[in-house]
Amino acid sequence: MNHLVVCGLNYHDTPLAIRERFTIPQSCLGHALTALKNLPHVKEAVLVSTCNRTEVYAVVSNVQAGWREIDSFFASTQAITDHGVLKPNFRLLREDVAVHLFRVASGLDSMILGETQIVSQLKSAHQVALQAGTAGPVLDYLFKTALNCGKRVRTETAMGRRAVSVSSAAVELGRTHLNEHTRYTAVVVGGGKMAQICAKILLGESACGSVVMLNRTPERLQSFGENKLPNRERLDISANFADRHEILASADLVVVATSSFAPVITATDLLKAREVSGNKKLCIVDISVPRNVEPSVGDLAEVTLHHSDDLMKIVQMNLAEREALTADAQNIVYETLDDFHSWQRSLLVVPTIAELREKIESIRLEQMAKSRFPSDSAISDEEKQQVEGISRAIVNQILHHPTIQLKATRDYQILRQHAEALRTLFNLDPLSAGSTVLTNKRRHASLVEH
Repeated sequence: MNHLVVCGLNYHDTPLAIRERFTIPQSCLGHALTALKNLPHVKEAVLVSTCNRTEVYAVVSNVQAGWREIDSFFASTQAITDHGVLKPNFRLLREDVAVHLFRVASGLDSMILGETQIVSQLKSAHQVALQAGTAGPVLDYLFKTALNCGKRVRTETAMGRRAVSVSSAAVELGRTHLNEHTRYTAVVVGGGKMAQICAKILLGESACGSVVMLNRTPERLQSFGENKLPNRERLDISANFADRHEILASADLVVVATSSFAPVITATDLLKAREVSGNKKLCIVDISVPRNVEPSVGDLAEVTLHHSDDLMKIVQMNLAEREALTADAQNIVYETLDDFHSWQRSLLVVPTIAELREKIESIRLEQMAKSRFPSDSAISDEEKQQVEGISRAIVNQILHHPTIQLKATRDYQILRQHAEALRTLFNLDPLSAGSTVLTNKRRHASLVEH
Protein backbone atom coordinates (compact mmCIF):
# COMPACT_ATOMS: atom_id res chain seq x y z
CA MET A 1 0.00 0.00 0.00
CA ASN A 2 1.54 3.29 -1.08
CA HIS A 3 1.15 6.88 0.04
CA LEU A 4 1.54 10.35 -1.43
CA VAL A 5 3.86 12.60 0.63
CA VAL A 6 5.81 15.85 0.41
CA CYS A 7 8.80 16.64 2.57
CA GLY A 8 11.09 19.65 2.62
CA LEU A 9 11.23 23.29 3.66
CA ASN A 10 10.04 26.64 2.36
CA TYR A 11 10.01 30.33 3.15
CA HIS A 12 7.04 30.13 5.56
CA ASP A 13 9.09 28.99 8.53
CA THR A 14 12.65 28.60 7.24
CA PRO A 15 14.88 31.66 6.81
CA LEU A 16 17.07 32.16 3.77
CA ALA A 17 20.24 31.31 5.71
CA ILE A 18 18.87 27.76 6.11
CA ARG A 19 17.04 27.43 2.77
CA GLU A 20 20.12 28.22 0.75
CA ARG A 21 21.95 25.29 2.31
CA PHE A 22 19.39 22.86 0.91
CA THR A 23 19.27 24.34 -2.60
CA ILE A 24 19.91 21.83 -5.40
CA PRO A 25 21.10 23.36 -8.70
CA GLN A 26 19.35 22.47 -11.93
CA SER A 27 22.42 20.63 -13.21
CA CYS A 28 22.28 18.23 -10.23
CA LEU A 29 18.56 17.46 -10.21
CA GLY A 30 18.86 14.31 -12.32
CA HIS A 31 21.46 12.76 -10.02
CA ALA A 32 19.47 13.79 -6.94
CA LEU A 33 16.31 12.17 -8.31
CA THR A 34 18.17 8.95 -9.05
CA ALA A 35 19.40 8.91 -5.45
CA LEU A 36 15.82 9.39 -4.24
CA LYS A 37 14.45 6.62 -6.44
CA ASN A 38 17.10 4.22 -5.12
CA LEU A 39 15.79 4.61 -1.57
CA PRO A 40 13.99 1.37 -0.57
CA HIS A 41 10.59 2.87 0.26
CA VAL A 42 10.47 5.62 -2.41
CA LYS A 43 8.55 4.49 -5.51
CA GLU A 44 8.23 7.85 -7.30
CA ALA A 45 9.85 11.24 -6.79
CA VAL A 46 9.81 14.82 -8.11
CA LEU A 47 12.18 17.42 -6.69
CA VAL A 48 11.27 21.13 -6.66
CA SER A 49 14.13 23.48 -5.71
CA THR A 50 13.58 27.25 -6.06
CA CYS A 51 14.58 30.37 -4.16
CA ASN A 52 11.63 29.91 -1.79
CA ARG A 53 11.42 26.15 -1.37
CA THR A 54 13.15 22.80 -1.69
CA GLU A 55 10.51 20.06 -1.59
CA VAL A 56 10.48 16.36 -2.43
CA TYR A 57 7.15 15.02 -3.69
CA ALA A 58 7.09 11.25 -3.45
CA VAL A 59 5.04 8.09 -3.48
CA VAL A 60 6.29 5.86 -0.66
CA SER A 61 5.40 2.34 0.42
CA ASN A 62 5.63 3.27 4.11
CA VAL A 63 5.12 6.80 5.41
CA GLN A 64 7.47 6.82 8.40
CA ALA A 65 10.21 4.87 6.65
CA GLY A 66 9.83 7.02 3.55
CA TRP A 67 10.16 10.24 5.53
CA ARG A 68 13.27 8.93 7.30
CA GLU A 69 14.84 8.08 3.96
CA ILE A 70 14.00 11.50 2.50
CA ASP A 71 15.51 13.11 5.62
CA SER A 72 18.71 11.16 4.96
CA PHE A 73 18.63 12.36 1.34
CA PHE A 74 18.44 15.99 2.47
CA ALA A 75 21.29 15.41 4.92
CA SER A 76 23.50 14.04 2.16
CA THR A 77 22.85 17.01 -0.13
CA GLN A 78 23.54 19.83 2.34
CA ALA A 79 26.54 22.04 1.76
CA ILE A 80 27.33 22.02 5.49
CA THR A 81 28.40 19.48 8.09
CA ASP A 82 25.79 19.98 10.83
CA HIS A 83 23.38 17.45 9.32
CA GLY A 84 22.08 16.54 12.74
CA VAL A 85 20.86 20.09 13.31
CA LEU A 86 19.24 20.99 10.01
CA LYS A 87 16.44 18.77 8.74
CA PRO A 88 13.34 19.28 6.59
CA ASN A 89 10.57 20.68 8.78
CA PHE A 90 7.68 20.61 6.34
CA ARG A 91 5.70 17.39 5.82
CA LEU A 92 2.29 16.66 4.35
CA LEU A 93 0.45 13.45 3.57
CA ARG A 94 -2.11 12.30 0.98
CA GLU A 95 -4.68 14.92 -0.06
CA ASP A 96 -2.80 17.72 1.74
CA VAL A 97 0.05 17.13 -0.72
CA ALA A 98 -2.26 17.75 -3.67
CA VAL A 99 -3.77 20.90 -2.10
CA HIS A 100 -0.30 22.26 -1.36
CA LEU A 101 1.01 21.65 -4.88
CA PHE A 102 -2.11 23.16 -6.47
CA ARG A 103 -1.65 26.28 -4.32
CA VAL A 104 2.02 26.49 -5.27
CA ALA A 105 1.21 26.20 -8.98
CA SER A 106 -1.47 28.87 -8.63
CA GLY A 107 0.87 31.37 -6.99
CA LEU A 108 -1.16 31.23 -3.77
CA ASP A 109 1.71 29.82 -1.74
CA SER A 110 4.36 32.15 -3.16
CA MET A 111 6.02 34.87 -1.15
CA ILE A 112 4.86 37.25 -3.88
CA LEU A 113 1.18 36.45 -4.42
CA GLY A 114 0.45 35.32 -7.94
CA GLU A 115 4.06 35.30 -9.12
CA THR A 116 4.27 33.43 -12.40
CA GLN A 117 7.84 32.13 -12.44
CA ILE A 118 6.86 29.20 -10.24
CA VAL A 119 4.88 27.74 -13.14
CA SER A 120 7.95 27.31 -15.34
CA GLN A 121 9.91 26.02 -12.33
CA LEU A 122 7.30 23.33 -11.62
CA LYS A 123 7.11 22.43 -15.29
CA SER A 124 10.88 22.05 -15.40
CA ALA A 125 10.92 19.92 -12.23
CA HIS A 126 8.23 17.67 -13.72
CA GLN A 127 10.11 17.26 -17.01
CA VAL A 128 13.41 16.48 -15.29
CA ALA A 129 11.68 13.80 -13.20
CA LEU A 130 10.09 12.27 -16.29
CA GLN A 131 13.45 12.19 -18.04
CA ALA A 132 15.06 10.61 -14.98
CA GLY A 133 12.29 8.02 -14.83
CA THR A 134 11.30 8.94 -11.26
CA ALA A 135 7.88 10.48 -11.97
CA GLY A 136 5.53 7.52 -12.23
CA PRO A 137 1.82 7.59 -13.06
CA VAL A 138 0.75 9.22 -9.79
CA LEU A 139 3.18 12.14 -9.71
CA ASP A 140 2.96 12.58 -13.46
CA TYR A 141 -0.80 13.03 -13.21
CA LEU A 142 -0.52 15.14 -10.05
CA PHE A 143 1.91 17.64 -11.62
CA LYS A 144 -0.04 17.85 -14.89
CA THR A 145 -3.17 18.56 -12.85
CA ALA A 146 -1.32 21.19 -10.79
CA LEU A 147 -0.02 22.98 -13.88
CA ASN A 148 -3.53 23.01 -15.34
CA CYS A 149 -4.82 24.43 -12.05
CA GLY A 150 -2.24 27.22 -12.22
CA LYS A 151 -3.24 27.97 -15.79
CA ARG A 152 -6.90 28.26 -14.80
CA VAL A 153 -6.07 30.66 -11.96
CA ARG A 154 -4.05 32.88 -14.29
CA THR A 155 -6.72 32.97 -16.99
CA GLU A 156 -9.94 32.94 -14.93
CA THR A 157 -9.18 35.17 -11.93
CA ALA A 158 -7.98 38.68 -11.15
CA MET A 159 -4.62 37.26 -10.11
CA GLY A 160 -3.83 36.57 -13.73
CA ARG A 161 -4.24 40.26 -14.57
CA ARG A 162 -1.84 41.24 -11.82
CA ALA A 163 1.60 40.69 -13.32
CA VAL A 164 3.92 40.07 -10.39
CA SER A 165 7.16 38.19 -9.88
CA VAL A 166 10.10 37.95 -7.55
CA SER A 167 11.96 40.13 -10.04
CA SER A 168 9.35 42.90 -10.05
CA ALA A 169 9.19 42.83 -6.24
CA ALA A 170 12.99 43.12 -6.11
CA VAL A 171 12.92 46.22 -8.30
CA GLU A 172 10.06 47.65 -6.23
CA LEU A 173 12.02 47.06 -3.03
CA GLY A 174 15.09 48.76 -4.48
CA ARG A 175 12.98 51.66 -5.72
CA THR A 176 11.98 52.52 -2.15
CA HIS A 177 15.59 53.64 -1.55
CA LEU A 178 15.73 55.86 -4.63
CA ASN A 179 13.01 58.38 -3.85
CA GLU A 180 15.41 61.30 -3.95
CA HIS A 181 16.77 60.28 -7.35
CA THR A 182 15.18 61.89 -10.37
CA ARG A 183 17.48 59.74 -12.48
CA TYR A 184 19.35 56.64 -11.35
CA THR A 185 21.64 54.05 -12.87
CA ALA A 186 21.05 50.34 -12.41
CA VAL A 187 23.10 47.18 -12.73
CA VAL A 188 21.68 43.68 -13.13
CA VAL A 189 24.09 40.86 -12.35
CA GLY A 190 23.02 37.63 -14.03
CA GLY A 191 21.66 36.46 -17.36
CA GLY A 192 18.86 34.06 -16.41
CA LYS A 193 15.13 34.57 -16.54
CA MET A 194 14.85 36.54 -13.29
CA ALA A 195 17.72 38.81 -14.30
CA GLN A 196 16.15 39.40 -17.72
CA ILE A 197 12.79 40.30 -16.16
CA CYS A 198 14.55 42.78 -13.86
CA ALA A 199 16.28 44.38 -16.83
CA LYS A 200 13.01 44.71 -18.76
CA ILE A 201 11.28 46.34 -15.79
CA LEU A 202 14.13 48.79 -15.26
CA LEU A 203 14.28 49.67 -18.96
CA GLY A 204 10.58 50.49 -18.82
CA GLU A 205 10.97 52.98 -15.95
CA SER A 206 11.35 56.62 -16.93
CA ALA A 207 13.46 57.43 -13.86
CA CYS A 208 16.01 54.77 -14.74
CA GLY A 209 18.88 55.84 -16.93
CA SER A 210 21.33 53.22 -18.14
CA VAL A 211 20.91 49.55 -17.27
CA VAL A 212 24.13 47.54 -17.27
CA MET A 213 23.88 43.73 -17.42
CA LEU A 214 26.77 41.56 -16.30
CA ASN A 215 27.13 37.85 -16.80
CA ARG A 216 29.92 35.30 -17.01
CA THR A 217 28.52 34.15 -20.35
CA PRO A 218 28.39 37.19 -22.69
CA GLU A 219 26.59 35.16 -25.39
CA ARG A 220 23.55 34.87 -23.16
CA LEU A 221 23.34 38.64 -22.84
CA GLN A 222 23.81 39.05 -26.58
CA SER A 223 20.84 36.76 -27.19
CA PHE A 224 18.74 38.73 -24.69
CA GLY A 225 19.73 42.03 -26.30
CA GLU A 226 18.36 40.85 -29.65
CA ASN A 227 14.83 40.73 -28.24
CA LYS A 228 12.30 43.51 -28.60
CA LEU A 229 12.97 45.53 -25.45
CA PRO A 230 11.62 48.86 -24.20
CA ASN A 231 14.19 51.66 -24.52
CA ARG A 232 16.78 49.24 -25.87
CA GLU A 233 19.28 52.12 -26.25
CA ARG A 234 19.61 52.32 -22.46
CA LEU A 235 20.81 48.71 -22.16
CA ASP A 236 24.55 48.09 -21.92
CA ILE A 237 25.63 44.47 -22.31
CA SER A 238 29.24 45.19 -23.29
CA ALA A 239 30.73 45.41 -19.79
CA ASN A 240 33.17 42.75 -18.59
CA PHE A 241 32.01 40.56 -15.71
CA ALA A 242 35.51 40.74 -14.21
CA ASP A 243 34.98 44.48 -13.67
CA ARG A 244 31.74 43.98 -11.75
CA HIS A 245 32.90 45.56 -8.47
CA GLU A 246 34.05 48.75 -10.17
CA ILE A 247 30.79 48.93 -12.14
CA LEU A 248 28.69 48.39 -9.00
CA ALA A 249 30.57 51.12 -7.16
CA SER A 250 29.26 53.69 -9.66
CA ALA A 251 25.64 52.50 -9.65
CA ASP A 252 22.62 53.52 -7.58
CA LEU A 253 20.68 50.26 -7.70
CA VAL A 254 21.99 46.72 -8.18
CA VAL A 255 19.93 43.54 -8.53
CA VAL A 256 21.85 40.27 -8.27
CA ALA A 257 20.16 37.17 -9.73
CA THR A 258 22.83 34.58 -10.40
CA SER A 259 23.06 30.83 -9.80
CA SER A 260 26.55 30.65 -8.35
CA PHE A 261 27.15 28.60 -5.22
CA ALA A 262 29.71 31.13 -4.00
CA PRO A 263 29.40 34.91 -3.62
CA VAL A 264 30.13 36.87 -6.78
CA ILE A 265 30.12 40.20 -4.91
CA THR A 266 32.53 40.42 -1.98
CA ALA A 267 32.88 43.12 0.66
CA THR A 268 36.65 43.46 0.24
CA ASP A 269 36.54 44.01 -3.53
CA LEU A 270 33.55 46.34 -3.39
CA LEU A 271 35.16 48.41 -0.62
CA LYS A 272 38.30 48.91 -2.75
CA ALA A 273 36.23 49.92 -5.77
CA ARG A 274 34.13 52.38 -3.76
CA GLU A 275 37.22 54.02 -2.27
CA VAL A 276 38.26 54.91 -5.80
CA SER A 277 34.88 56.04 -7.14
CA GLY A 278 33.58 57.67 -3.94
CA ASN A 279 31.20 56.24 -1.36
CA LYS A 280 27.92 57.15 -3.03
CA LYS A 281 24.68 55.64 -1.78
CA LEU A 282 24.09 52.17 -3.16
CA CYS A 283 21.17 49.76 -2.81
CA ILE A 284 21.79 46.09 -3.58
CA VAL A 285 18.98 43.55 -3.79
CA ASP A 286 20.26 39.96 -3.90
CA ILE A 287 17.50 37.55 -4.96
CA SER A 288 19.88 34.64 -5.56
CA VAL A 289 19.52 31.46 -3.51
CA PRO A 290 22.04 30.69 -2.19
CA ARG A 291 22.99 34.32 -1.69
CA ASN A 292 25.58 35.63 -4.13
CA VAL A 293 26.45 38.80 -2.23
CA GLU A 294 28.50 38.48 0.93
CA PRO A 295 26.33 39.52 3.92
CA SER A 296 29.17 41.78 5.15
CA VAL A 297 28.61 43.98 2.08
CA GLY A 298 25.67 45.41 4.00
CA ASP A 299 28.10 46.73 6.63
CA LEU A 300 29.84 49.05 4.15
CA ALA A 301 29.16 52.75 4.53
CA GLU A 302 26.22 54.06 2.48
CA VAL A 303 25.39 50.56 1.23
CA THR A 304 21.94 49.01 1.81
CA LEU A 305 21.75 45.26 1.20
CA HIS A 306 18.52 43.28 0.84
CA HIS A 307 17.99 39.60 0.11
CA SER A 308 14.98 37.55 -0.96
CA ASP A 309 13.43 37.29 2.52
CA ASP A 310 13.16 41.10 2.60
CA LEU A 311 10.64 40.86 -0.22
CA MET A 312 8.12 40.08 2.51
CA LYS A 313 8.05 43.84 3.13
CA ILE A 314 6.45 44.26 -0.29
CA VAL A 315 4.02 41.44 0.54
CA GLN A 316 2.88 43.13 3.74
CA MET A 317 2.29 46.41 1.92
CA ASN A 318 -0.24 44.62 -0.30
CA LEU A 319 -1.90 42.45 2.35
CA ALA A 320 -5.45 43.74 1.74
CA GLU A 321 -5.05 43.23 -2.00
CA ARG A 322 -3.80 39.67 -1.40
CA GLU A 323 -6.91 38.75 0.56
CA ALA A 324 -9.22 40.17 -2.09
CA LEU A 325 -7.52 38.25 -4.88
CA THR A 326 -7.41 34.79 -3.36
CA ALA A 327 -11.08 33.77 -3.07
CA ASP A 328 -11.65 32.84 -6.72
CA ALA A 329 -8.26 31.15 -6.95
CA GLN A 330 -9.01 29.04 -3.85
CA ASN A 331 -12.24 27.85 -5.43
CA ILE A 332 -10.32 26.63 -8.49
CA VAL A 333 -7.81 24.84 -6.24
CA TYR A 334 -10.57 22.86 -4.53
CA GLU A 335 -12.35 22.15 -7.82
CA THR A 336 -9.06 20.72 -9.06
CA LEU A 337 -8.74 18.67 -5.87
CA ASP A 338 -12.17 17.13 -6.55
CA ASP A 339 -10.99 16.18 -10.05
CA PHE A 340 -7.85 14.61 -8.60
CA HIS A 341 -9.96 12.65 -6.10
CA SER A 342 -12.15 11.39 -8.95
CA TRP A 343 -9.07 10.21 -10.81
CA GLN A 344 -7.77 8.42 -7.71
CA ARG A 345 -11.12 6.71 -7.15
CA SER A 346 -11.23 5.61 -10.78
CA LEU A 347 -7.95 3.75 -10.27
CA LEU A 348 -9.79 1.45 -7.86
CA VAL A 349 -13.27 1.44 -9.38
CA VAL A 350 -12.48 0.80 -13.04
CA PRO A 351 -10.18 -2.24 -12.62
CA THR A 352 -12.33 -3.78 -9.86
CA ILE A 353 -15.55 -3.49 -11.85
CA ALA A 354 -13.85 -4.77 -15.01
CA GLU A 355 -12.36 -7.81 -13.28
CA LEU A 356 -15.57 -8.52 -11.40
CA ARG A 357 -17.52 -8.42 -14.66
CA GLU A 358 -14.94 -10.69 -16.29
CA LYS A 359 -15.24 -13.16 -13.40
CA ILE A 360 -19.06 -13.31 -13.52
CA GLU A 361 -19.04 -13.48 -17.31
CA SER A 362 -16.62 -16.42 -17.24
CA ILE A 363 -18.98 -18.23 -14.85
CA ARG A 364 -21.93 -17.52 -17.18
CA LEU A 365 -20.05 -18.81 -20.23
CA GLU A 366 -18.90 -21.91 -18.35
CA GLN A 367 -22.45 -22.76 -17.28
CA MET A 368 -23.84 -22.07 -20.74
CA ALA A 369 -21.25 -24.43 -22.24
CA LYS A 370 -22.30 -27.18 -19.80
CA SER A 371 -25.96 -26.85 -20.80
CA ARG A 372 -27.07 -29.53 -23.26
CA PHE A 373 -30.36 -29.40 -25.11
CA PRO A 374 -31.92 -32.76 -26.12
CA SER A 375 -30.90 -33.75 -29.64
CA ASP A 376 -34.53 -34.07 -30.65
CA SER A 377 -35.39 -30.79 -29.09
CA ALA A 378 -37.38 -28.47 -31.19
CA ILE A 379 -35.79 -25.40 -29.57
CA SER A 380 -35.04 -22.80 -32.17
CA ASP A 381 -32.03 -20.50 -32.59
CA GLU A 382 -34.25 -17.62 -31.52
CA GLU A 383 -35.08 -19.41 -28.27
CA LYS A 384 -31.39 -20.15 -27.72
CA GLN A 385 -30.69 -16.41 -28.13
CA GLN A 386 -33.42 -15.69 -25.58
CA VAL A 387 -31.72 -18.01 -23.07
CA GLU A 388 -28.43 -16.23 -23.83
CA GLY A 389 -30.10 -12.87 -23.26
CA ILE A 390 -31.64 -13.97 -19.97
CA SER A 391 -28.27 -15.17 -18.67
CA ARG A 392 -26.65 -11.87 -19.64
CA ALA A 393 -29.45 -9.93 -17.95
CA ILE A 394 -28.90 -11.93 -14.76
CA VAL A 395 -25.20 -11.05 -14.86
CA ASN A 396 -26.00 -7.37 -15.36
CA GLN A 397 -28.48 -7.39 -12.50
CA ILE A 398 -25.95 -9.04 -10.17
CA LEU A 399 -23.31 -6.45 -11.06
CA HIS A 400 -25.59 -3.41 -11.11
CA HIS A 401 -25.70 -2.66 -7.38
CA PRO A 402 -21.96 -3.22 -6.64
CA THR A 403 -21.09 -1.02 -9.62
CA ILE A 404 -23.40 1.79 -8.51
CA GLN A 405 -22.12 1.59 -4.93
CA LEU A 406 -18.47 1.70 -5.94
CA LYS A 407 -18.99 4.65 -8.25
CA ALA A 408 -20.99 6.55 -5.63
CA THR A 409 -18.49 6.10 -2.78
CA ARG A 410 -16.44 9.29 -2.37
CA ASP A 411 -14.44 8.43 0.74
CA TYR A 412 -11.25 6.83 -0.54
CA GLN A 413 -10.62 4.65 2.49
CA ILE A 414 -14.14 3.21 2.40
CA LEU A 415 -13.88 2.76 -1.37
CA ARG A 416 -10.67 0.81 -0.97
CA GLN A 417 -12.27 -1.39 1.70
CA HIS A 418 -15.23 -2.10 -0.59
CA ALA A 419 -12.95 -2.88 -3.52
CA GLU A 420 -10.80 -5.23 -1.43
CA ALA A 421 -13.91 -6.93 -0.02
CA LEU A 422 -15.24 -7.61 -3.53
CA ARG A 423 -11.87 -8.94 -4.60
CA THR A 424 -11.78 -11.27 -1.59
CA LEU A 425 -15.38 -12.50 -1.98
CA PHE A 426 -15.03 -13.18 -5.69
CA ASN A 427 -11.44 -14.42 -5.51
CA LEU A 428 -10.05 -11.65 -7.70
CA ASP A 429 -6.40 -10.63 -7.75
CA PRO A 430 -5.47 -8.44 -4.76
CA LEU A 431 -5.03 -4.72 -5.44
CA SER A 432 -1.26 -4.96 -5.21
CA ALA A 433 -0.98 -7.82 -7.68
CA GLY A 434 -0.81 -7.76 -11.44
CA SER A 435 -3.71 -8.48 -13.74
CA THR A 436 -4.31 -9.10 -17.39
CA VAL A 437 -7.32 -6.79 -17.26
CA LEU A 438 -6.58 -3.09 -17.73
CA THR A 439 -2.95 -3.61 -16.80
CA ASN A 440 -2.02 0.06 -16.91
CA LYS A 441 -4.98 1.08 -14.74
CA ARG A 442 -4.11 -1.63 -12.22
CA ARG A 443 -0.49 -0.50 -12.17
CA HIS A 444 -1.68 3.00 -11.34
CA ALA A 445 -3.98 1.70 -8.64
CA SER A 446 -1.20 -0.16 -6.89
CA LEU A 447 0.84 2.99 -6.58
CA VAL A 448 -1.42 5.38 -4.71
CA GLU A 449 -3.46 5.56 -1.58
CA HIS A 450 -5.37 8.74 -0.79
